[in-house]
Amino acid sequence: MHSWSELIREARSAESPAPGLRAVTLAQWILESGRGTSALARDYANFGGLKWRDEMKGYATPVTYGAHDGFDTYCSFESPSAFISGYWRFVGRSVYSGWEAFANNPGGYIEFLKARGYASDEAYPAKVMSLLSEADALLAEGQEAAGTEPDRPSRAQLQLSQRDFLSAIDPPKFETLGQVRHIYQGARPGGLEGAIVHYDAGRTRPTKGADDPEKGAMQTLDWGATQKFAFATISRTGKIYLPANMDWLAWGYHAGESECPVTHRTSVSRFFVGFEINCPGYVYPTSDPDVFIAWFDAKRDDDGNVILNSKGQATLVSANPEIYRKAELRHVANNTDNIKPGWYVPYTQAQQDALINVLLWLKARHPKTFRLDYVFGHDEVAPKRKLDPGGSYGLPTARAPGQAQTMAQLRSVLLKNWADVQTGA
Repeated sequence: MHSWSELIREARSAESPAPGLRAVTLAQWILESGRGTSALARDYANFGGLKWRDEMKGYATPVTYGAHDGFDTYCSFESPSAFISGYWRFVGRSVYSGWEAFANNPGGYIEFLKARGYASDEAYPAKVMSLLSEADALLAEGQEAAGTEPDRPSRAQLQLSQRDFLSAIDPPKFETLGQVRHIYQGARPGGLEGAIVHYDAGRTRPTKGADDPEKGAMQTLDWGATQKFAFATISRTGKIYLPANMDWLAWGYHAGESECPVTHRTSVSRFFVGFEINCPGYVYPTSDPDVFIAWFDAKRDDDGNVILNSKGQATLVSANPEIYRKAELRHVANNTDNIKPGWYVPYTQAQQDALINVLLWLKARHPKTFRLDYVFGHDEVAPKRKLDPGGSYGLPTARAPGQAQTMAQLRSVLLKNWADVQTGA
């Protein structure tokens, strides 16, 4: 016989891949087991109504059980502690790939599970969230009064894995758009190996109404779904938007015809995730020396190419253009590694901070496969076709766009920051 009180004690201290979800998962178990009163909980330590799946071998054994919806094969656990480990194994299956994006978002986590088929009850998320305060109170009971915090031993002393470095990296500011689903082509051959940095060449300022720094990134994510692509977007405030079915270990199109400059493998979308940063990127001069415009506001030929006059100037054709002044732009005079000469709209500092943060987070989350020296620009893997990120990535100052930085410089920054994370610097 397995007791509810034992599960509570274990829930307070059990190792969890997402401490921020400790309360909401307990709220699930309150609901699923009737606070430990169900026969499935009492007899088989299954407080979550987890049905048997082959991936649960080694964590549970199968048992036939009659629930409210009829007889089926469920998981039987040796103890409440084994159940908690088994719960995270259950959620760790490929069907729930991407749940980590909600590691600090209890409501989003439950909505994500529901969307992936965890429960058939449409009211399931609301029912779980209504029990969150009860779960919080149960977790708080019996905790020792706070005293002087002891010195934390180093990771080297604890002999922890690279995955533990997640705790030293700020969780990225993810937001999932539930109505957007991208198209994935299959599993990555060797896991997630790196990333491609893009700009979306999209609008950042609405043609009508008040400015919305999130709108461009959200529109690009939605557009990606219509084009059968798969990527994440980063807004001007540094928020990272994900489709509802985001799967870091599955691949979808985002880089087109391409070749990795290191491995020389083609179709790099299979190996590297894409980050589309909301930014017009490369812009064109006009007859007014202080006015620059993006491709979407310029006169173009039937193939979509911007038409330039003999002075290299574009013609403005939009009624509500997105105008950029020279002082806002970053100018690159000569070819520099991946950067082609020209005028670029810079990424915001928040976008660059978010990019570095999420890349370090991915390194910590996929330590065996993800390489920070495999972070490339679209212009590095498709140099004959693409300009992004070009001069949009750089060193902005408080008063000016500052100097452009190459992708090689970005990789150096990433490797140094990762070394600092490892040493606790």
